[in-house]
Amino acid sequence: MFDVIIPTYNSTPQFLKEAIDSVLSQTYQEFQIYICDGTLEDCPHQVEQTLANYNDKRIHLLKQSRVGPSNARNEAVTAGKNPYVALLDSDDLWSERKLEYMRDFIQKNNPTMIWSAVKLKWVDDITEYRTGFLENWNTIALEHRWFRIYWLPLATSSIVFKRSELEKIGLWNENLFLGEDTELNVRMIKSSPKSCFQINRYMGYYRKHEHQTTINESHFNENIRNGLKPNDRPHLFKTTFENLKQETTKCYPENYWLHLEKIIQDHRIKSDNPNENDWENYILLRVDGTQNGSKFKEHPLELGVGEFDV
Repeated sequence: MFDVIIPTYNSTPQFLKEAIDSVLSQTYQEFQIYICDGTLEDCPHQVEQTLANYNDKRIHLLKQSRVGPSNARNEAVTAGKNPYVALLDSDDLWSERKLEYMRDFIQKNNPTMIWSAVKLKWVDDITEYRTGFLENWNTIALEHRWFRIYWLPLATSSIVFKRSELEKIGLWNENLFLGEDTELNVRMIKSSPKSCFQINRYMGYYRKHEHQTTINESHFNENIRNGLKPNDRPHLFKTTFENLKQETTKCYPENYWLHLEKIIQDHRIKSDNPNENDWENYILLRVDGTQNGSKFKEHPLELGVGEFDV
């Protein structure tokens, strides 16, 4: 039922092993794993050595033909044929019932895109934070939901796509090397807003560490969207928000616009001048809009229209 897509690029062997193990330990076992490797030539056998420890015909290794995460995911998707595509980054983890819950939801709702909350944590740190779940999602008009995804990106490793719809919108943009996941998510939600859902469960870990591509290559000097510097974000948000209002043909009351602006602004970066030393606070600000983050608590998330427990 699922093709599990794992792009790798100079991945830490232990992290990759743990990611693969989290898939193989799923309670629902109907899947294929496609690992598309773009590791540089100076360490070409790193992934092969990791996979040598497995004897599972469901694991497929592909050598990436071009650079970039978009190309890796596109080649992996093309290699598979199952009706649903589940994303997992090589340093993240799934909870053991993730695919079981996703299967149950798919059978009941026929979605084109599903995601869930995950626990965000720094490796070697016991503190956990919540990310990837969009509160007030059901209070946003269908035609504006893409705008929230644009400003509050989802956790990539929580997402499952319907293959036919993913192929229909054109897969990932291979001209993008940062923010490619958000760009695709926006296109998907614009294409089929009524069939994109979030599930009311924590289904994995989004792990942060010093070897992470996003940290090392962006150096926190550029926004992942379009290479914008962080202190350009407030101006960009104001401009894009005003454009959204002007381009919307349906009439919405002013309190709706105030609500939409507030729920996005409350979860955006508050600092106008972040720097490289503020990366951890940047992550926590993106999670919940507070300076120090909020510790993850084991309790159900609030449900609303368009949000489902399974």
